[in-house]
Amino acid sequence: MNDYLRDAWKYYEYGRLYNNNLTPNQYTMVNTNNEFFIGNQWIHMPDNEAMRRLAKPTFNIIKRVTSLFVASLTSSNTTISFEPLSYQNDGEAASFATAEVRNLLEKFKMDYRIRDALFDGAITGDYAAHFFWNPEARPYGGAFGEYKGEIEMELIDGINVMFGNPNCRDVEKQPYILIVGRDTVENLKREYDYWKPLKPKEGPDKDIIRPDAETYNFTGIGGKTEIHGDDDKTGKALFVYLYTKVWKDEQYINPKTGLVEIRKVQTVHVTKATRHCNIFEDVDTGLSRYPLAWGNWQKQRNQYHGRALVTEIIPNQIFINQMMAMVFRHLQTQAFPTKIYNADLIPNISNEVGTAIGVRNLQPGQQIGEVISTIPAANMSAQIIQAIDLCMAYTKECLGATDAQMGSVRPDNTSALMVLQNASEVPLENTRAGLHEWVEDIGAILLDMMGTYYGKRPIVREKVIDEPILGADGHQLIDPMTGKPASTKVSRRVVEEFDFSVFKHLWLNISVDVGATTYYSEIAMVQTLDNLRRDGTLNIIEYLERMPDKLITRKQELIESLKKQANLSTSSETLPSSGDGQRPSPPRGGGGTVPTVGEVIPPAGEKRKGGDEVGHVIGSELDAAKKIAQLPTSMQAKYNDLPKTAQRALIK
Repeated sequence: MNDYLRDAWKYYEYGRLYNNNLTPNQYTMVNTNNEFFIGNQWIHMPDNEAMRRLAKPTFNIIKRVTSLFVASLTSSNTTISFEPLSYQNDGEAASFATAEVRNLLEKFKMDYRIRDALFDGAITGDYAAHFFWNPEARPYGGAFGEYKGEIEMELIDGINVMFGNPNCRDVEKQPYILIVGRDTVENLKREYDYWKPLKPKEGPDKDIIRPDAETYNFTGIGGKTEIHGDDDKTGKALFVYLYTKVWKDEQYINPKTGLVEIRKVQTVHVTKATRHCNIFEDVDTGLSRYPLAWGNWQKQRNQYHGRALVTEIIPNQIFINQMMAMVFRHLQTQAFPTKIYNADLIPNISNEVGTAIGVRNLQPGQQIGEVISTIPAANMSAQIIQAIDLCMAYTKECLGATDAQMGSVRPDNTSALMVLQNASEVPLENTRAGLHEWVEDIGAILLDMMGTYYGKRPIVREKVIDEPILGADGHQLIDPMTGKPASTKVSRRVVEEFDFSVFKHLWLNISVDVGATTYYSEIAMVQTLDNLRRDGTLNIIEYLERMPDKLITRKQELIESLKKQANLSTSSETLPSSGDGQRPSPPRGGGGTVPTVGEVIPPAGEKRKGGDEVGHVIGSELDAAKKIAQLPTSMQAKYNDLPKTAQRALIK
């Protein structure tokens, strides 16, 4: 036990020393970046009379640019999908893996976690997600039985993660990984009691865990400020997780010979320790991957820490603030005229507006200008403001924060604006690629943990099922072409049981799916849908199903109502057979076959597969009356007098 405790804190001191030896000092850089981002940009200034008189304005371009970039990177929804090497055997397992990982991401509120992680990366250079197994949690609140255990996730400050090989950023190549944190003494003692049955009897008592004040290496004022309590509920203690990989022998059945053989495998072991004792030590997690996903805002050569966005803006931010402070000081001291007066004639004078000024012993014929006058205000060079404007403009230009991206351009020409917006996203492509790599690592970790801990348990997932089509009387309709009950395929959430242990020996490809949801991509999407609808390519139901939800209120109710109307129209054309067994012709002008349930009905005037023309139906091209109503008033008045060829050309 003492060996694990000694190793954990020895590695902790190694990590602190490495961070302090970096240039700039990693702890100083992270804290400075954090203060500048939140607006504390005049900290650590000399406390003298000149500085106390100086105005301290803050024009926080750091926060504006950082928030813009993070919003741009998270404007698209990100999901994880798994694909098998061969759908012949592993296709069903891949679908279950995809469904459960998406359930977990929803539970983690991953969209918000990604946003928080990117802010961490932009400010500190690093972002990290730590995953662990909670054996007492009940999946779905215990709704599907007495199953126990859930995967949990937490975001970790990059400064609190220490790699065994800090010159390599690859997590899986590390000899060990250390994660530093603080927790209340009460929680640490409770966890100590949970693991006590597995500890040797001669181990230390839990009362050795005491509050401490080791907060100096944590980020920001909040990380360094705690309640100064000496009781277990408020007092906190420093702890570390020490993850290592250990080789061990594993039995397996050789598929070729059918014999039990031994092979070497690596599993992750973990120790959690405070300064004075281990909470648990050298526990075999059964995992093959470290449960840590690591990402950088901008990768740096030969070190695992990344380069923060804020770091490169701070010198420009300081210059802008200093120059604006000098401008304000000039306005305070030089922008208003200074009075000069004869103190023998005017004993007291006031700067208040409208106050009378008393003059004594004014000589006859003496001009008032000889008694009191003003010195004109000094003009400030216009180059100062120009330099400030240029500094702001060049800073944003070098960072790639264009006017189109920041919303400073009027969207008159949406097509040109979309091109500008796409071009402005180019500087963020490397950062976006790093984010997708981070999300893929999360998918690999979750797959490893599911295969290790889940076993056989229920899962909620989307499944396509056949659902009966009901008529107005509530009975299922009959497909007139097949004579069988009519049904349609719909996607529903179902509960199924699955053995997740198959993932331990199954290879699945991981992909990150990204969907464009920005403002201008929605404009383009709606314009494309309008064109397809106008051309008759999409019917009204297909058009509404593809329309963004926020553009049409109660959209699903409208779609269901239109589907019912379509079903009623179809069922009214399903007539009973005549006495001779022949089905009567449908009540359509050209005769022909009755459309089957689910058939895509073509626009008016076109022919179906059977060869008959159809009239106006739900989802067909806009009818002539509506098109005539869209014509100019003068043309509508002359429409009936036009030749048929001209009329058809106008409403085509």
